[in-house]
Amino acid sequence: MRAILQSRQGYLWLATEGGLVRFDGVRFAVFDTETAPALKSNNITSLLEDRAGILWFGTSEGLGRLESGEIQIYTMEDGLPADNIQLLFLDDGGKLWAKTTAGAARFDRGHFVREALPPSAPDTAEPVVKDRSGRWWTGSVSGLTVTGRDGAKTYTSQDGLPANRITALFADTEGATWVGTDAGAARIVNGKIERFPPGDPLSRDTILSIAEDREGDLWIGADSSGLTVLRSLPFTTYTSKEGGVDDQVRCIFEDRHSTVWIGTNGGGLRRLANGKFSLLTTADGLASNVVLSLAEDASGDLLIGTPDGLNRLHNGKFSLLTSADGLAEDFVRSIYTDSDGSIWAGTRRGLSHIRGSHIVTYTQGNGLGSDLIGALVRSPDGDLWIGTLHGLTRLRNGNFKNYTVDDGLSSNIVTDLYLDSQGTLWIATQGGGLDRFRNGAFTRFPPALGIPETIFGVAEDADNNLWLAAKTGIFRVSKNDLNGTKITGVPYEAKITVVPYGTSDGLRVSECSGGGHPAVWKDRRGAIWFSTAKGAAVLRPGPRTLNRLPPPVAIESVLIDDRAFDPARLTEVAPGHSRVSFEYAGLSFVAPQKVQFRYRLEGFDRDWIDVGNRRIAYYTNLPPRHYRFHVIARNNDGFWNEQGASFAIYIQPHYYQTWWFALLLLAAAILACYAIYALRVKQVQAQFDAVLRERNRIAREIHDTLAQGFVGVSVQLEIVSRLLDSSIQSAKEHLDLARVVVRNSLAEARESIWELRSQSPEHRDFAARLANAAKQATASSGAKVQLQVHGTYRPLTAKVEDELFGIGREAVANAVQHSGAEHINIELTFDARKLRMTIGDDGCGFDGQTDATGPSGHFGLQGMRERAQQIQAELTVSSEIGKGTQVSVEVPAK
Repeated sequence: MRAILQSRQGYLWLATEGGLVRFDGVRFAVFDTETAPALKSNNITSLLEDRAGILWFGTSEGLGRLESGEIQIYTMEDGLPADNIQLLFLDDGGKLWAKTTAGAARFDRGHFVREALPPSAPDTAEPVVKDRSGRWWTGSVSGLTVTGRDGAKTYTSQDGLPANRITALFADTEGATWVGTDAGAARIVNGKIERFPPGDPLSRDTILSIAEDREGDLWIGADSSGLTVLRSLPFTTYTSKEGGVDDQVRCIFEDRHSTVWIGTNGGGLRRLANGKFSLLTTADGLASNVVLSLAEDASGDLLIGTPDGLNRLHNGKFSLLTSADGLAEDFVRSIYTDSDGSIWAGTRRGLSHIRGSHIVTYTQGNGLGSDLIGALVRSPDGDLWIGTLHGLTRLRNGNFKNYTVDDGLSSNIVTDLYLDSQGTLWIATQGGGLDRFRNGAFTRFPPALGIPETIFGVAEDADNNLWLAAKTGIFRVSKNDLNGTKITGVPYEAKITVVPYGTSDGLRVSECSGGGHPAVWKDRRGAIWFSTAKGAAVLRPGPRTLNRLPPPVAIESVLIDDRAFDPARLTEVAPGHSRVSFEYAGLSFVAPQKVQFRYRLEGFDRDWIDVGNRRIAYYTNLPPRHYRFHVIARNNDGFWNEQGASFAIYIQPHYYQTWWFALLLLAAAILACYAIYALRVKQVQAQFDAVLRERNRIAREIHDTLAQGFVGVSVQLEIVSRLLDSSIQSAKEHLDLARVVVRNSLAEARESIWELRSQSPEHRDFAARLANAAKQATASSGAKVQLQVHGTYRPLTAKVEDELFGIGREAVANAVQHSGAEHINIELTFDARKLRMTIGDDGCGFDGQTDATGPSGHFGLQGMRERAQQIQAELTVSSEIGKGTQVSVEVPAK
């Protein structure tokens, strides 16, 4: 690693001989001649980020510029003195300078201008660094020189440096100076040189680069051992290596002299005073090497609960109190020193209250939830709270009251009690998580919220956080989150952030110990001690205790049907793609595996989606529209970057998914509906027209049959009435004629009705039908009818024949009834194209210029015209007064 740099975006960039490398804490991305064809060499010599956030990197064949995912290479053609870049730096004005093997050049308006290096330019041969106190450190092949107000001092291998040749220098934010040599690395703090232990790669390798990231981690690039990160872990764990024989810790306590006492599960009692450990066991008078509980009495004596009784350590000597002295049992699990100086001892067979030499024992018979007693604490209002195997018991004014799951507890097995600075009682349970008792009511915080299921101890830090020692590790949760959580059932209306800690944070094992009291202790300096299955872990307060820097978030790539695209160059997706994925990163290097993410695809997701530490979001079958992918992240200590990163994308639709196509379909649907409506209207109109035509036809039939018959009968009866007085015989003859007319009219009426009922009536010869009708019409008059047929007879369709017959019958009837004609001539002329029917008479005639519809109340001529229209025939009526009338009809011969 020739150079290490963390960009403003948060990525860690590495200059190597194999290319430019980007690291996000989990994944490495390599830019080389294969993945980035613009590169001419994989040998990266230097790195620099300018004030605009553009990354510059030197190579042996030109100067590289990386901006928005695009790489551009500058060479001698762009003004560089040579292509081999040795050094990059920014002057006081923010201008970029490049030093090459043939001289230096300044970047100006997209081109390099060859100039001499300014005096402030660093030297490529000797590393130089300025620490935060203002001292300058200069490395050379013969040692390290520091220059300050007190003059200059030189360090060499004789002073403790790994070697005299200095290859890298770095001054960190805590005031230490890191020194890289060709034989390992060292740190100088307050003039003292600290080296890595023998066997560590950093104790012998050539150090090429040293850098510190924004979270305080130190990165060291070495020649053969690669990249190493050094970080301050939040927890320090003390095990048997620091003066003990057993690693499982059961309880921890700090006395008034700031001595920390650590009770083990078989290794006795360990004491930490003034940074040194010592051990007390049965050989020193301790009743048992298994220490279950620790406390201090009013005089400052240490009280030690063991399976063999209650020990008191006074002036280095142990005394013992057992069941023989009145204790409920020798197995002392918990101890509490009351404000009046009395002592409460919890055992497996009850609670013993010790006042000097007087001991009173309370059991389940007195109201305790169980005889197996755990944690003890007294609240500001004077109540003594007792954790038992079967609920939480309160002692008030000599009366016991027990609370169980029926009263709101999440579990009846109470493992620890903690009273915070606001007087709220926090209850740790086995199997139910964490409970809170406030204002007379219990509130549950079960594992569904991320709270550990089984908690052995609870403590509070200065930032209002609760620290939970659990079977699965150590957890931190904000009291503000817990107190602000509105619980109305499951699921919960508000979510809390629970931060886990494990072996990557300095613990030797991710398991705390239970069964002892106190299992967690906060000392006078604010450090919190935890009993674990492998040592006593301590969290010390300080600027590095919590990582309060929210992680920068970056969207690294967008995958369309598994093909990766750079977000900087992708805004639209062509139609037809079914899978879209977003790869993102949270750029925190303290504990990258603990970075948690939430994302939301605006336009698709209704709410944020919690995905833990998964770094890719999958979507399938997204509808075409505009989307914005938004992702946020939190670091290992639960601090969120609420702004996160976002990326807008447009999935193009197929033509059939566009708005104009939908509009076209809508218009087509409207037109189709209108066409159906118009067709229906046409059908209704046609039905109406058919009914109207049938009505007219019936009217014509009635007119041509019954009406004409009634007229004939009326004429005969009128003649009969005149002849009755003068000629009975003649009257009888006309009466007979009236009967004939009636019979004929009835016959014609029956025939018309038959034609209404039958769609395919039997027809006689048209000429014969017409002759018979004329004969009947003239039977009561003296008119003579002559029928002539010309041409070759051709059968007519039923409809044409019926309408022609009706026209002919009406014309003959008119000639008989209205004109007083003596002769009626009927001619039927058949030719190849048409049929012409002509009916003429020698009657009185009428004025042909008048309305041809006939007199008021008479519809004969109108009926003939309607019949002609039905068969598309041409009807001509000609008449003159005194010269008769001629009706002519021509119909195409089809």
